[in-house]
Amino acid sequence: MKQPRYFPLAHGDQIVWLQNAKTKLPNYAATMSLPDADVTACLLDIDNALYALDAYRGGVANFPAAAYERIKEVLHGSIAGNVAWLTFGAPLGTPAAVPYGCLDRVFTYLEEEVLKSPAYTKAIGLDLGIETSAPVLPAVGAAPQFSIRTTDGSKAEVVWPKGPYDGVRIEVDRGAAGLLTDIDLRPNYTLNWLPPAGTSVIIKVRLMYIYKGQDTGNWSPWQQWTLTGV
Repeated sequence: MKQPRYFPLAHGDQIVWLQNAKTKLPNYAATMSLPDADVTACLLDIDNALYALDAYRGGVANFPAAAYERIKEVLHGSIAGNVAWLTFGAPLGTPAAVPYGCLDRVFTYLEEEVLKSPAYTKAIGLDLGIETSAPVLPAVGAAPQFSIRTTDGSKAEVVWPKGPYDGVRIEVDRGAAGLLTDIDLRPNYTLNWLPPAGTSVIIKVRLMYIYKGQDTGNWSPWQQWTLTGV
């Protein structure tokens, strides 16, 4: 199914959109006379889409580093016993299984059932995120809300929502290694730096939005993350 115009392009914004739909859709079920079973099925599809885009995607990124280390151990290690191959363990919180195509079904349900309901209004659509509206202007004093997780090669990935902004300015305090500054115009941002192999460093990260080429709003609070060299 073709991705609808209202679904964000940026990965971080997609997660925010799905979380909003999950929270808001039950509020309108009675108003639009949506069958409870259909709403429940749609919410389960949303749960699976969120798990795929957030928890599972982040968990997969953690696995390659351990797998590559096991390859080194198989070839050159001295661990007692026979070789034991690693398998990827899915992150906790797996939702009940649904058929493939959960996100396409969410779009189909919204467009065939919600948008075509006699009680549907543009205000409902705007609240659910399925109506286009006037461009959202940056909020005065806004600061990016972001999260950090592990990605390929045990590096840090900064997950941030784009919204109406051009991008973000990033500062990473690496302790003794010094302050690193960068700009990211398309979520998400991967920090391509690690401490020496076998050592761990607590880094601090903060972001500021960029709008029309200018720093906008305020710096976010610092967030900490531990990086271990591999």
